[in-house]
Amino acid sequence: MSPLMIFLVSFVILFLLGMPIAGAMITSSFLYALNAGIGLSMMGTRMFTGLNNFALIAIPLFILTAEVMNRTSVSDRIFGFCRDLVGYIPGGMGHVNITTSIIFAGMSGSAVADAGGIGNLAYQAMVDEGFDEEFSACTTIASSTVGPIIPPSIPAVVYAMVANVSVGKLLFGGIIPGILMGAIMMLYVFIWSIRHNGPRLEWQGWRYYLTHLLHSFISCILPLLTPVILLGGIYMGVVTTTEAAAVAVLYALILGVIIYRTMGIKDLVGSLQSVFIASGSVLLIIPASKCFSFVLTAENLQDRLFAAFSGFAGDSKFLVALCVTILFLILGCLSDPNVNIMVFVPMVLPLLNNAGFDPVHAGICIIIIAMIGNITPPVGVVLMTTCSLQKLSIERVSRALIPWILVLMAEVVILWLCEPLVTFLPNLLMASPVVG
Repeated sequence: MSPLMIFLVSFVILFLLGMPIAGAMITSSFLYALNAGIGLSMMGTRMFTGLNNFALIAIPLFILTAEVMNRTSVSDRIFGFCRDLVGYIPGGMGHVNITTSIIFAGMSGSAVADAGGIGNLAYQAMVDEGFDEEFSACTTIASSTVGPIIPPSIPAVVYAMVANVSVGKLLFGGIIPGILMGAIMMLYVFIWSIRHNGPRLEWQGWRYYLTHLLHSFISCILPLLTPVILLGGIYMGVVTTTEAAAVAVLYALILGVIIYRTMGIKDLVGSLQSVFIASGSVLLIIPASKCFSFVLTAENLQDRLFAAFSGFAGDSKFLVALCVTILFLILGCLSDPNVNIMVFVPMVLPLLNNAGFDPVHAGICIIIIAMIGNITPPVGVVLMTTCSLQKLSIERVSRALIPWILVLMAEVVILWLCEPLVTFLPNLLMASPVVG
């Protein structure tokens, strides 16, 4: 059996047996090296160099910020503000669910953190207001995809490292698409609510509305400043992206420990434990992907994929975008978004460059597609997390998710067709790339 066949067969078998995907990638890559006569020391070196990037420090810092926010009263304050802001629109708590995800996205950078944190609160509120469990779960799952689009964003850091583009430009590039994604989902909830007579808060007049809205806004104004501090520091050049992540952690700790006094030593230790687990799984994927990519390059699979796509799509931007979208949708059903970005972005980036796509524009589109994959079975982590927390049937929720996936795909089509939606803010605000 050839080294390539050993590599592919061993990876598929280990994956089907339930080994974590990073472990399956590393094991199959090392088996390939042994059978191809490649020194294992070189594979170890590639694993080390995969983590030798200063920008990666931002990943555990973003996760820690979300953990601290989740363990304080911040989630309740944000939820109360969103309830007073959009709870009166037809669709009520569905809009509140989506709006809280948009705001919390500016603090987490992770879809799983969104779904397992403030998403859990929003789901229960929807059910309590009379929405059925499947629709409430689907709203929570779909809205959590905004988390990695609006900065901070862990997949954006990974993409920036792989594609060698500015992390800062990617973060700013996700703002308009993230807001647009939320608006499209809210439109769907509005239409669904009109057709099904969905519940909403009773309107009690403008005076009552504005009074409560002002009160709830004041109660959560400090947490709302988190993305402002993060992006403002990057824009003014005071801090790099990694340093801004550290500032966000410090600010979250000040809110939880000093101002709100809802976080003690036990909560802090619990947050750090969660960060070690979450960031460990993410950061292990990076060296594993380096080994995996080495095998693909050694076997010339990247060039074969490029030739196949080029032969089909040629120079057509539409066909190139279609090929990339289908590829990452299929991959998203099978593996983690960060794995797909690490391994396959280097394969498709030359194709996208030849077709004339801006790498920041292409990056945001790919991240959104990868996040759609993150909510689809059989691997969809966000889907599994939500169903596990709420003790719901994965099969029933998966069927109910189909309209939501179509709604999110509409966003992808719009972004592929309208590049300025992604590039306008980065080009306006960042004359020179920000690194770190």
